[in-house]
Amino acid sequence: MKNKIILFRNLLERNKIFLEVLTAIVLTSTSIFVSFQANNIANQANIISNTQTGIMKMENTPSLEIRKTQAVNDSSGVDNVSKWTVFNNNSIISNFEIEKEYAYLNIVKRKNSTEINIPLMEYINIDGKSTGKNEGSIYEFDNKNCSKNELLTRQGIWDYGYTQIKSYIEISYTNVLTKKETKYYQITPLIQEISNMEWDSIKKDWSSKSKNVMHLQDIEMNVQKIKIYH
Repeated sequence: MKNKIILFRNLLERNKIFLEVLTAIVLTSTSIFVSFQANNIANQANIISNTQTGIMKMENTPSLEIRKTQAVNDSSGVDNVSKWTVFNNNSIISNFEIEKEYAYLNIVKRKNSTEINIPLMEYINIDGKSTGKNEGSIYEFDNKNCSKNELLTRQGIWDYGYTQIKSYIEISYTNVLTKKETKYYQITPLIQEISNMEWDSIKKDWSSKSKNVMHLQDIEMNVQKIKIYH
């Protein structure tokens, strides 16, 4: 028995280095595995957190849509009022307002296709009407019978050039998190959201041309000015 113990002890001594290396390998491998598992768990937690954040953001982000309609208000049958309705298709908002509007009478000369943008005053009625709802149809506004004046102006300078209205608005509302948000839209001739940079450019351009501002109700005077000065 004593000889067996001595033999076993000698065996351990001879394989000491091997056992130490093996132990180190096992411990290192275990450490790497544990670290890898921890990273996987952390990554999965981040993915879940980011997904939940994305879902919450999507749920709390309003989806606005603006639609335009024409209305006939006199016996001539002329579409003399343009109306816009603002729809909110996602999340609850409140305190919707039109903060500012910039509009142009856009003319393309028949003679040489030169494009002119003449600033207009009060093309739309920014003091629209709230529907009292937070979702669906939330706000309505119009252009105060400017469509008929636009038609008469177009007829008055038909031999000079083709006309259309370009109009842009700044809107604001309070989101479900009680934070005020601001957005910018073109509403004529296209309806589309525009960037803050585009809005700033329009604001600067309109201001630089404001000394030539017109009101569409002054049809005869506008026609004369356009033909003489432009």
